[in-house]
Amino acid sequence: MDFWMIESKGVNYYMIDLKKTGINAINDIIDECRAVENESWKAQEDFYDYIQKCDVLSYAVINDRIVGFDAASLFFHNTTCIFCNDETMVLKEFRNRNIARNLVFATMRWFIKNRTFKGIKHFVFMSISGNPRIVNGYYKHSGIIKILFDCSFNASDELVDLMDAYRNKYKISLVHKDYPFCVKNMFPGSHAFSHAEKRFQFLEGVKSCLPRDFDYFKRGDAFAFLVKVSKNFAFKFVYVLMVIAYGKKFFSHKGIGIFARDAD
Repeated sequence: MDFWMIESKGVNYYMIDLKKTGINAINDIIDECRAVENESWKAQEDFYDYIQKCDVLSYAVINDRIVGFDAASLFFHNTTCIFCNDETMVLKEFRNRNIARNLVFATMRWFIKNRTFKGIKHFVFMSISGNPRIVNGYYKHSGIIKILFDCSFNASDELVDLMDAYRNKYKISLVHKDYPFCVKNMFPGSHAFSHAEKRFQFLEGVKSCLPRDFDYFKRGDAFAFLVKVSKNFAFKFVYVLMVIAYGKKFFSHKGIGIFARDAD
């Protein structure tokens, strides 16, 4: 099967629709992605079981070796669609080359081009993480986001209700009822870093958004960062991200480029 999607700076990117591709047909790919995950953290769920819960798997290849992957899924609630970036991992030796970023952007674009969104008025981009560096990054970049959009650091009642619906669907608990985006026991014992390192400490601004008993290291609590935008804005924004990541070459690529017919 040919899952190739696009090339950029010596990296080839591939995309698999997991809802249309039998898991037995991609065993070798799954094995390589699992190896990437195993280097990145201590997974609590078998990768084969985990990946079958996702909608799409994208992966990056250098010299015939999978060096990174992105797993993502969609959640629909009333007139809103959540794009959930479930897991993005890149081998340590290939980090700082924008591979993770490019995978996520391409996955979002693929959904827009290959899924139907009739009746959907808003998109929510969601990422759930217990890694302080990642959550701190959400917070650092939330200044303008809080002004322009509905997000976890300045959430409306509607966004809280959406998160509740997502949690109920997947049977996810809160750490404390007053903190609707702090989810409990998501990644127990999974982190491979040392929580004593300064770079893995939460910023003071982030701490104010977490309950006192938030335990990201042993229990595996995590913070869900959501940003809600209009559907039209989402489509245009992702288009711009693709130009940033891949340049104009992406225009002509079937399945993600502007010459492929939108699903909507």
